[in-house]
Amino acid sequence: MKKAQAVFIALFFASCLAAFPQSSVLKRGQYGLGLSGVYATNSGASGFSGIAGVSLGGIFDLSFSAGAAKYKPGQSEFAGLKTTSLGPELQAHVIKQNSSRAPVSLALSIGYVRDNFRSPDLDAQQLRMWANTFAVGATIYRDIPLVRGTYLQPYAGITYVNTSFKISDAQGLTLSNEDNMAAFTIGLPLVHSFSETTRLVVQPGLTFDKDTTTFAVSVGLVVALNKPGV
Repeated sequence: MKKAQAVFIALFFASCLAAFPQSSVLKRGQYGLGLSGVYATNSGASGFSGIAGVSLGGIFDLSFSAGAAKYKPGQSEFAGLKTTSLGPELQAHVIKQNSSRAPVSLALSIGYVRDNFRSPDLDAQQLRMWANTFAVGATIYRDIPLVRGTYLQPYAGITYVNTSFKISDAQGLTLSNEDNMAAFTIGLPLVHSFSETTRLVVQPGLTFDKDTTTFAVSVGLVVALNKPGV
């Protein structure tokens, strides 16, 4: 496996972890539902992911993502390599600026994703390839009001990612490879409130390590199910 394949999966996953700001726009005590779509790209590949989840008390986010990515020519030893991914994430907003006197908010996250690869080369050689990725991260963010109902929420974070690749042949012989990396994320979400319960979040961001930078942009809708303290 080329290192570029491991780097892209890690950075794409870290980008998706940062692209679901549900409880960050709700106050403590609020419950909510959210939907978000993410596009991510770097020098190795590009892909999309959809994320759906629930917010529990404005503190915990439980979400599930499904995505697909395509590697660019020359970035893999397998021509036309594509991958589909599925995975859950849990995020805890342990400090909330909008519900306390804290100058910033702090969120901790943990997630997992399973990638299944396909390509004409893999099929021709009767090979099966997949990857399991685990990630833990921490993010700080702050609300900056612009006009009534609209504000920015810049963030910065770090995520540790472990990706395990496996490839097996028709006889069941399996080879594996493991990669670890630390990824850094920065972003500038724009939050607009249509009403007391409905918010639109548009979020561009960058995720990078020492070699590769991934640009991601997400558009999400968050619907609160109750008012704070109700």
